Amino acid sequence: MVSSLESKIQSFIQGTSLKNWVKQAQSLSSTYRQKKNQTETLSSDSLRIAYLCSRLPATYAAISYVFKELQKRFDLSSIRSLLDCGAGPASVLLAAESFFSLQQATLLERDPGFIKLGKLLSHPTSVEVTWMLQDVTKGIPSSAKDLVVASYSLCEMSEEDQLQIIESLWNKTEQIFILLEPGTPKGFPFIRKAREQLLNLGAFLLAPCPHRESCPMAKNDWCHFSVRLPRSSLHRQLKEGSLNYEDEKFSYLIFSRAPVSTSSSRVIRHPFKGSGFVKLKLCTESGLIEKTISRKDKELYSITKRLKWGDELK
Repeated sequence: MVSSLESKIQSFIQGTSLKNWVKQAQSLSSTYRQKKNQTETLSSDSLRIAYLCSRLPATYAAISYVFKELQKRFDLSSIRSLLDCGAGPASVLLAAESFFSLQQATLLERDPGFIKLGKLLSHPTSVEVTWMLQDVTKGIPSSAKDLVVASYSLCEMSEEDQLQIIESLWNKTEQIFILLEPGTPKGFPFIRKAREQLLNLGAFLLAPCPHRESCPMAKNDWCHFSVRLPRSSLHRQLKEGSLNYEDEKFSYLIFSRAPVSTSSSRVIRHPFKGSGFVKLKLCTESGLIEKTISRKDKELYSITKRLKWGDELK
């Protein structure tokens, strides 16, 4: 699916000047650094296509990572319908088709330009897709769905709108609700507040947290994860990067309507692997702890030396 997605993205700029798209990508990056909202940032078709080329591969990879985490603890075969809040160019639908046997998807998006691109990117599909031009601060015009996702869409809104939309989306959730935002000092406080709100609404937290207690992360720190994705030649040129990969950092939550099992602890930083030992920073039911595993504990050491940031320690 990734190679197919890259081919579709590249088809949008085929036969045009690469230098022009590098300039568009630079303009996009500059406006993001100035912390403008997405509506202001993506004000033309050229900038929307630059977004597809420079950002969609990373958001697709982050969404796929979260779906893989869901797959570890939930039977995906029961997911037949999707509601995507702030669908953009159909990033969630594109990733979801690799995991679920979807029959119907409702995609809410307030930018008609993105709806146009999303329809092109997601064609052909066996899913019955309903696109709705909708500002979600004005309401969620959809029936309940098995899977509800809000990905890279709520962080920039006011706190009042965030709280209202989260509750509305949870009320539209039949089985699974997922929130995903940039793994930044700005993105995580929203995730922390949403976590508390949803727990108070009776939602069951599936991942990444191994407990339902208050988040133990210090206020000057943030809980986030990372996925590494390969960069195509086009991606490298637009980003003016020399590396053939990119690391996308994000924060996420997965909630369930029904009680689910959770991990006993999760690795929340890169493990430090020394000579004959592994040092881990873990989130556990007892809070944040640091644990050192020596090769003397052969079985546990064999497990922990293969662990990566974001993995569970059972």
